[in-house]
Amino acid sequence: MDQPLRVTIVGAGLAGLLAARVLRERHTVTLVEKFKGGHEVGAAINLGPNGVRIIEQLGFNQTRCQSVKCGETRTLNKAGELISTASMTHLKDTYGAEWIFQHRADLWIEFLRLAEGPSAELGVSGEPAKILWGQEVVKVDVESGEVVLASGQTLESDLVVGADGIKSIVRPLVVAEEAFRTARPSGSSAFRFTIPRKVLDEQQPGLRVIDPTKPGALEIHLSMDGSTRSVIMYPCREYELLNVGCITPDAVLQTATTESWSAEGSKEDLLRCFSDFSPSVLKVLDSAEYIKVWQLRDQDPLPSYRRGRVVLVGDAAHSMTPHQGQGCNQAIEDAEGFRLFNQPGVSRDSISDLLTDFDRVRRPRASKIQNYTRQAHHKASAQDLWKYTDYNYTYPGILECLRRLNLGKEMIRARQYPDGLHA
Repeated sequence: MDQPLRVTIVGAGLAGLLAARVLRERHTVTLVEKFKGGHEVGAAINLGPNGVRIIEQLGFNQTRCQSVKCGETRTLNKAGELISTASMTHLKDTYGAEWIFQHRADLWIEFLRLAEGPSAELGVSGEPAKILWGQEVVKVDVESGEVVLASGQTLESDLVVGADGIKSIVRPLVVAEEAFRTARPSGSSAFRFTIPRKVLDEQQPGLRVIDPTKPGALEIHLSMDGSTRSVIMYPCREYELLNVGCITPDAVLQTATTESWSAEGSKEDLLRCFSDFSPSVLKVLDSAEYIKVWQLRDQDPLPSYRRGRVVLVGDAAHSMTPHQGQGCNQAIEDAEGFRLFNQPGVSRDSISDLLTDFDRVRRPRASKIQNYTRQAHHKASAQDLWKYTDYNYTYPGILECLRRLNLGKEMIRARQYPDGLHA
């Protein structure tokens, strides 16, 4: 009879919780989270078909999460002139799922349900994951799997998953080179906030991007003047909130984010940075309250995601700027990768081989998307923004990718290769 692995996941954010949902089917899973409760707050997130297809297989419920389906994209210049529009109604037929807009806090709550909810309710085998809130990891032995907490508690583990985000304490244990240990500033920061629809209806009645009678739309307003500034808007929570992200070079910011990574933003700074955008955009920005400024970090692709019994996932493995909207989607693909560990015959002795296979698929895939994201960040034209979409959305899952690799075939059979190279 197979023996369940003892799995310790460092971090109970989106990446850690979804990894727990997959691993709980056959193994004993413990998450260690330094915060005392949920910490996914603030703005929204968009999930592409590659991510949505996986989470729906794992029990994700769009109705419960008040998701908004993306029906179209609209790309405009800073004067408000429409450059291009594209329907997204084909996505489910083409890629197996829709593109959705999602409030981060709602997504976190749903992933928490999938990780620790009753097995019978979720229709899965195994026991719910256990979460140790308010506990900080101070030591991880990568060879034995021993995880030591600040409280003095020691967790004996067969597998340790580093899902502790962009400031990961696990990453330096996996990657020795100093250059890879922390993500560096990308040169840009993002103002992020949400605005209730009722506020916008009072100030700008009929604003298309938040109109529930219109298809859910992602609107991108590009400066197209070499400054790489952009304003991204889309609805979430069933059109009750408009999510807004405004990306600008650090050099023009008055808000300092270098030391703290995030800071309180001011409306005055926001309006100054985008003063030459259209009156419609400026009216939206002038409605902003509770503004946060996030310094966007850029991580070079890592030489490995694994060492000993430890593996990195999510932002700990492949943090990237939001220019392709793939950060969370890649964390979801990472979580799906743990299906390798739910196969028959898995034991403590097979961890090394399984992590090798995990790394063979996940690292080349996420690294390529990191590089595509970096290219979109620096060029920020309408053409560059969308040319990576087909590759991003094409992902058959880790088992199929391994099958293809073992046959000497392409891992990802995308229809378009933006760099001219197959993956």
